[in-house]
Amino acid sequence: MYLALRPEKLGNISDIAESFNISRNHLIKVVNHLVKLGYVISKRGRGGGLELAYEPDSLSVGEVIRNTEQTLDVVNCSEPACPFVPACSLKSVLNEATEAFLNVLDGYSLDDIITNKIKLNQLLA
Repeated sequence: MYLALRPEKLGNISDIAESFNISRNHLIKVVNHLVKLGYVISKRGRGGGLELAYEPDSLSVGEVIRNTEQTLDVVNCSEPACPFVPACSLKSVLNEATEAFLNVLDGYSLDDIITNKIKLNQLLA
């Protein structure tokens, strides 16, 4: 969101971490993952920084979530092994709900969630 709100300026880890009040170390890991996936471009050296690799209106929120989350499983029925697994439908119901959740997110782009750019930029200032 930060990079999409300020496309004319390269972002940097420290500013983003401070703006969202999150750990700089955690953000470094997230950004590295986004760079590896091709969503963010990292420019090194003097005058370097971070920028989106795509226009915000072409980034599907659902796609990004699918590609960045290791698992979206709400429950893990195998560890420890649940004795109800052979007769239980909970996992399939939760899987269906997760798919519905992702289908809704597929209908939104990054640009859709930053529609109030003026107010969001004021909050980041």
